[in-house]
Amino acid sequence: MARRPQTRSYTRAEVKELLGALERQCREAMVLAKTAEIEAGKHSFGAYRSFRDKVGEFQALVILIEGRLKNVQGTRIDDLRQEFEQLDMMMLSVLVRASMRFFFVLSANPILPLGAREVFVTELRSLHDAHEKLMRPAYAEKIAGHLEKDLETASLILEEIIEKAPTMLNFARPT
Repeated sequence: MARRPQTRSYTRAEVKELLGALERQCREAMVLAKTAEIEAGKHSFGAYRSFRDKVGEFQALVILIEGRLKNVQGTRIDDLRQEFEQLDMMMLSVLVRASMRFFFVLSANPILPLGAREVFVTELRSLHDAHEKLMRPAYAEKIAGHLEKDLETASLILEEIIEKAPTMLNFARPT
């Protein structure tokens, strides 16, 4: 009979330390979001890529913390969970607003780089995932009405960009 691996338990201090790291990631992402918006006006995508990389790091840390919160040993964690949800909501808000502003500036550009469609299809999926998370009961009751509107606007702008963006060249033989 196969034995289930033991679940490791974590201390409150370990989770608190990770929440501190999550807060730093969020602050850094806010700075990068502002830079991305400025750079988008100059038709530069590097700053937005840096912002998205930071969001990816944040999301990885979110997954780690969610697992830790489920396995904190013998202590009350309501305050930790509340702090976690607040930081996660803040980052989702930064993501939605930064995406909306970046895509708005980009949508005014009549010429987009080759392969833009593939990149922005991924971005559309990311916005969909953000929307799904914001609809969870723990988040839905706290969501500001303008955030949901911003998310919808960002998605519409992105869909417009995807329609006019050139695709990558396909060198495969037709079937």
